Amino acid sequence: MKQRIQNHKKEIYNLAKSFSYAFKGLKFAIDNERNMRIHLIASLFVVQFGFLYDLKTYQWIYISIVIGLVITAELVNTAIEALVNMQTQSYTPLAKIAKDVAAGAVVVMALVAIIVALITFNDINKIKDIVYFIFSNIISLSIFIIELVLSVFFIFSWNKRALWK
Repeated sequence: MKQRIQNHKKEIYNLAKSFSYAFKGLKFAIDNERNMRIHLIASLFVVQFGFLYDLKTYQWIYISIVIGLVITAELVNTAIEALVNMQTQSYTPLAKIAKDVAAGAVVVMALVAIIVALITFNDINKIKDIVYFIFSNIISLSIFIIELVLSVFFIFSWNKRALWK
């Protein structure tokens, strides 16, 4: 019984460690990949717009899936780039192909996400009402402007090295 409890504790500890490594990988991608930060900001704005648009449950499912797939594609792209950089110190055509194809996968997924967004947010009258609400209300306009400024800072200045140069 004691051995069983120790095994469970060890399994829980190992599971916690694996989640810790996963979050470190996510943090690395956010800290070091500008495109990851762009995808996160775009996702934030899509989610906010989705609340204003009053999406249905099934629409939230579509949006959530494509956001998850874009973020996942960017993480896989970052991992492939790191592996290629680890294996090659100089330019090689195969390394270029690996990096370009991985980046191409992200572009394809981002285009799919845009298509899903265009299909989901297809009511032009709702869009006009949301834009009118944002620009006619000083509080919502102020929040929108602050979000834009913070987004630009996050995208272009978040990298730790860039902050201290």
